[in-house]
Amino acid sequence: SVSYGAFALPLQDALLERSFECWVHGGDIADAVDYPYQDPSAAHLHRMIDLAARMLPAALAKRRRAGLAAPAKDLVTAGAPGRSLHLEIEGHGGGDWYIALDSPAAVGSPDRAVAQVALDGVELCRLVAGHISPVEAAAGQEGDREAIRDVLFATASLSRL
Repeated sequence: SVSYGAFALPLQDALLERSFECWVHGGDIADAVDYPYQDPSAAHLHRMIDLAARMLPAALAKRRRAGLAAPAKDLVTAGAPGRSLHLEIEGHGGGDWYIALDSPAAVGSPDRAVAQVALDGVELCRLVAGHISPVEAAAGQEGDREAIRDVLFATASLSRL
């Protein structure tokens, strides 16, 4: 594990997080000097998105404890399918993730999805990096508005690891 102060990440995730930071800051520098800069390969971007998706239930729980997200609506036992948000990532690095909404120990499930958010992969990463606001982020939203808002704001909070 690699310590980040209040929490730790397994080495593989810590290296992936560092790759994400290098890509984001490299892009910032390239933009500042008007230098061409490419996004990571689809496979690498997919892994970065997967890390963010895996971190979202804990980030959502942390925001809930701080009073920044709606209270849990349907607690389930650890490892059981819980109320979920379907995160559909389109384009480069895309895929589908189901984010557990009420407990970080629950499992996201398509059968328990109450909302869906569709985003471009690079846009999601820009949200994670704090480069766009949650209000600007989602290309498509459907379902429980409160769950959508909470997940988008939790995603943006990942930039302050």
